[in-house]
Amino acid sequence: MDYQKLAIVGEVGAGKTQMIGTLSEISPFKTEAESSIDIGKKHTTVGIDYGRISLSEDTSLGLYGVPGQERYSFLWEFVNNSLWGLLILIKYGDAPDYDNLDKLFTFFEPNTNQTTCIVAVTHCDDANDQGLIALGQEIQAMLEHHEIVAPILNIDPRNRESALSVLHVFNAINSQI
Repeated sequence: MDYQKLAIVGEVGAGKTQMIGTLSEISPFKTEAESSIDIGKKHTTVGIDYGRISLSEDTSLGLYGVPGQERYSFLWEFVNNSLWGLLILIKYGDAPDYDNLDKLFTFFEPNTNQTTCIVAVTHCDDANDQGLIALGQEIQAMLEHHEIVAPILNIDPRNRESALSVLHVFNAINSQI
């Protein structure tokens, strides 16, 4: 059995834990705790969330959700080894923390590590086209600054088909490398 790893990183409330719960074929391991400050939700991830999904009869994919804040970079180090893919989730509606996004790209170095990277925008239910286009352009500028070629998708991590579509894109890109 071949085992691959997908790191799912993103800001608070972007949908990392939800994505793992939606995709995982096993009961996911969640490290959520009640937040001591107002972050717009009651619980937040304080460690590594884990799930697993079969990609084929002989390949399984470990889903590793880690917080995107730099103070959790020790967790980034744990998962940033031999990654099949790096998925960065950005929550639509909140101004992205571009300094932190810059730190994620610098730390994970998808080009140097030859890791396929995808950026996915979540919480797009009530988004307008102009807002999504503007956010996509800002993300694209950040990718270009880091010389990273990566698709930018709009997804709903609560929806299995939407979450699976990300894995299909990873698979398509990885099969061409």
